[in-house]
Amino acid sequence: MKLVLKVLLGLVLLVVLAVAVVFLWLDPNVFKPRIEALASEQGVHLEIRGDLSWQFWPSVGIEINDIALASAQTPNEPLASLASASLLVATRPLFDGELVVEHLLVEGARVDLVSDAQGRGNWENLTRANAEASPEDLARAKAAGADRATALPSGEEASSSDEPKPEGESGQALKLAVERISIADTEVSFKDEAKGSHTKARLASLVLNGFNLEDRPFDLSLDASAEVNDPAAFAKPLVAEVHLEAQMQVDAAINRFVLAGGQLALTLGDGASQARVATEFALTVEGLQEQLRYTGQLAVEPVNLKALLASLGQAVPETAREDALTRLSFSTDVVGSKNALTLAPLEMTLDDTTFSGELAVTDISKQALLVTLAGNSINVDHYLPPPAPDAEAGSSSSAPKGKAPAAETPPEAPIPLEPIRALNAQVSLDLAKAIVNKLTFENLRLRLSAKDGLVQLSEASLDTYQGHLQADATFDARGNKAKAAFNADMAGVRLQPLLADLEMNEKVQLTGALNLDATGTTSGVLASELFEKLVAEARFSGAEVTFAPINVEKYFCKMVSLVRDEAQSEDGKTSEEREWPEFTPLRALEGRVNIRDQKVTVDNFSAGVEQLLLATQGNLDLAGQTYDFRLPLTLLEKATSEQGCTVKSNYWLNRSLSLLRCKGSLENLQPLKDCGLDSKALESLTADYAKYRVQKELVRKLGGDNKNGENKDGESTGQDDTSKAVEGLLNRFLKKDKE
Repeated sequence: MKLVLKVLLGLVLLVVLAVAVVFLWLDPNVFKPRIEALASEQGVHLEIRGDLSWQFWPSVGIEINDIALASAQTPNEPLASLASASLLVATRPLFDGELVVEHLLVEGARVDLVSDAQGRGNWENLTRANAEASPEDLARAKAAGADRATALPSGEEASSSDEPKPEGESGQALKLAVERISIADTEVSFKDEAKGSHTKARLASLVLNGFNLEDRPFDLSLDASAEVNDPAAFAKPLVAEVHLEAQMQVDAAINRFVLAGGQLALTLGDGASQARVATEFALTVEGLQEQLRYTGQLAVEPVNLKALLASLGQAVPETAREDALTRLSFSTDVVGSKNALTLAPLEMTLDDTTFSGELAVTDISKQALLVTLAGNSINVDHYLPPPAPDAEAGSSSSAPKGKAPAAETPPEAPIPLEPIRALNAQVSLDLAKAIVNKLTFENLRLRLSAKDGLVQLSEASLDTYQGHLQADATFDARGNKAKAAFNADMAGVRLQPLLADLEMNEKVQLTGALNLDATGTTSGVLASELFEKLVAEARFSGAEVTFAPINVEKYFCKMVSLVRDEAQSEDGKTSEEREWPEFTPLRALEGRVNIRDQKVTVDNFSAGVEQLLLATQGNLDLAGQTYDFRLPLTLLEKATSEQGCTVKSNYWLNRSLSLLRCKGSLENLQPLKDCGLDSKALESLTADYAKYRVQKELVRKLGGDNKNGENKDGESTGQDDTSKAVEGLLNRFLKKDKE
């Protein structure tokens, strides 16, 4: 037993003695000339100003201080520097002359990159030196490095790195196995003198714990910050702070790496505003040396988009709803390769709206985009600018007369055809409900494709106000101006709730359902030209339509009463005395309109109003925001209705009378004021009716038959010779009187 203890004690003493010998006689500075020589061979001026020394606490290691790196062409202009670095080494390999690093610590690294006004970077000298150097120059640099390597502190000779080394020579083998890497207080600066920008990035801490290239997990932790001074992009300096934690795996061939359990927190600010973006992620990348492919998961916690834009120094959109654009989050799986990227399944939430679907770039080289989204509901009005306050002060009589002229409107920019030509996309969007400009749409479906300058809306369908709309359209950007065409079919849309949501029901009330079939084309260089050059045709029809506050029958009966041809009613009241409902029921409504030169022209319109047939002639001027319509009326029976008026003679039967006219401004629509009897048309009618009465009386006195073509019930039976002669005589007399 004593013998065993003596042997063990002797071994311990031997190990201690061996370690002491290593630390006392193995000077780490023997590596310094060789490292500098290797750098010199590559055209890099590396200067290790400080000594390489042993570190005994907290672990055994080598410490390097004060290192500077520059191009061999400009050795006095350091590109990078290092305050200190420590290599904690394994003790046992030192006995074999090997250096096995267990922990690498780097602190105080500085990298200064500058791109001059001509776009040349100071780092280019490092690569240009080797690229432009002749074989003789490289040989001289190698020899110079060899001369530096011979200047060893111990006086020993050191040969160049490509010469074989005898076994056991100090510094002959440099084997690294780093299990832990720590980097702190490291800064990278990039100055672009041509753009006037300056970016500084600071790595406060980077720790790789358990680092290996054996495909075993190791911990990654990073804290960094950056400051971007770029007046062209940001009004104020942008400051970003990053915190990252993850587990990482890297294989020996560095062909595959894995990031698992990743957590990334990014804080952005410009001094006045700040925003935070937090994500969780996982990523597997394979084929780094061959065919790149990757898969992963990404989840972004709710982020305030307005705060994010403000922190980036960008204009924050003002929205009608104050909390719009304040909650955006999404989660997705990621699958991709060198030329493709797919986010699916994608779950995204924007404020109160949720979307699910897929986003993919199917061909990155061709920018081929695939979008498939389905959402629950969205109110687009929340994201539009709020309505402008009433400018009552502008109309005040106390405003100064000498008013400065308004600023000129900048010229309209052409339609950006080039970006449209570059589009290569397939878009599919489904929404259960959408509100746009206070209009409610349900079951919205959009199918759109864009390629080679041709955008095709193959389907746009929705349900709205108990009706259905189906449309398709094309937008052609392949020529020197844009061309567009559309087809639309609307069926059964209820008018009353539609006008109520448009806030137009106070001045005009319409009930019933409307059907519409429209086609149109346009072209132009400017967006305004697309509207100005629109040529369209629409056919429409209605069911159970009523129009208020105008009663067309009332106006007709009033006109009959004015010429005193109204028969006495059972209640003895005239049209002027009768109570009339403030609406017009329209029966069998149908018509056709055309749009050209910013004018909507009614080509054909007909609707039944009791025993009256209503037509429309006129147009609506979109440019001038005015309208002018005449409403011809034709009486089909002697009584307009049971509650209406009854005419005495058949003069009114089947005669189109254009007496009602509506004319006014679209900006200030007032039907009761804009619509009324046309005085000129009424004057013409009065003269014509007087002629009719005179002709009838003359025929009677001259002994004509059938009371001027009427039987005892006033029904027409045709004219006899006397009636024709009297009519001809009156026509010549009235013509002469008119002349």
